[in-house]
Amino acid sequence: MRIAAIDVGNDALKGYFGGLDEHMYIPNVIAEEEEERQTYDYEKSILNGLHIEIASSSLDRGKGIYTVGSLAATKQFNDELTSNSEKANSDQTLVLLLTSLAVDATKHFKEENGVVEATYFLSTGLPLDETKKKRRKQFQEKLLHSQHEITFLQTPQVQGKKVRIKFEEVLVNIEGFGAFIDLTTHENGATKNEEMLERTVLINDIGGISTDSAVINPNGDIDNNASIGIDEGISTYLDEIAGKVYDEYKYEFRSRPLVANVLTGKNHERKNHIKVDGKPVSIQSIVDPVLTRAAKTQYKHIQKIWRTAPSLDDAYLIGGGSLLLKPYLERINEQENEFPLHFVGETDEQEAVWTIARAYYKLLHIYANQKNITLDAAAGE
Repeated sequence: MRIAAIDVGNDALKGYFGGLDEHMYIPNVIAEEEEERQTYDYEKSILNGLHIEIASSSLDRGKGIYTVGSLAATKQFNDELTSNSEKANSDQTLVLLLTSLAVDATKHFKEENGVVEATYFLSTGLPLDETKKKRRKQFQEKLLHSQHEITFLQTPQVQGKKVRIKFEEVLVNIEGFGAFIDLTTHENGATKNEEMLERTVLINDIGGISTDSAVINPNGDIDNNASIGIDEGISTYLDEIAGKVYDEYKYEFRSRPLVANVLTGKNHERKNHIKVDGKPVSIQSIVDPVLTRAAKTQYKHIQKIWRTAPSLDDAYLIGGGSLLLKPYLERINEQENEFPLHFVGETDEQEAVWTIARAYYKLLHIYANQKNITLDAAAGE
């Protein structure tokens, strides 16, 4: 048995496997594909060339052939989550999750008779709003009581490998509360940021298609009345930017991750720039008005929560969306209420991106300690 802590975010899957040293990042994009895909040469890494056939009774469609992640993001016709998507009921969520486990399984479980049989202790989660709709048990049972088989087709290094996955146990956590655990708990279970435990805090996770908002009281309980998310994240604004860029420059972004890469460019000179006829062109004039509107929507949401829970002391903004909107939210906040907003990961972007996955890893260990389950062996095969 092997442990896995996986956050299937609206933008990407982030997962830890075996421990915090082994992690995986897969953009949340899939595309239907033929059994033989057209390619001149295979990609150099497994994650850049995910082409799989999946059969699982947990899927509404039962089975399918897909490209997944970075490879799917380059396809003209691909699937990304929409605002009416629920993680618990989405085939796409399951395809991403099972694919990541299958990739890990090829490295850590033995192949016998042409099949890799892999068993996992999984810690994952759902947004607070889906939790309120009693989706946790449904999602857990879907994973626990289904047969899952993934075959790698034209995928570099693992072509032809077949993986069967079963789960020893599945923890379905609450996303917002998970982030609170990450902010207040070290990997070894010791407490950190003790002052947070004595305050009423808002954990606001700005995702791709939704914003998950959890108000947590000093006793650690979630305020159910004030903890109300919204069905809006950053994705529709990325789509709008992509459309405006195409209209003006005939430059096509084929997926949201490709847009986000331009907006968050590590190289400052390339940030908010595209190449047109081989020359860098700034799209700042397109980006700023769109992301300002996105920030205004988020700020109104925060204001509403603060009115509902006036005893709030601090707001912690997490997720890739929060860092993307950070300068715009800060500008609005200076002009308006000047709420105590804290951007998790502002000095280290990876801190924000991996918050939820890291939380699921810690929650898995907390659960195991409570149940006297030894996880040392589960960290490996």
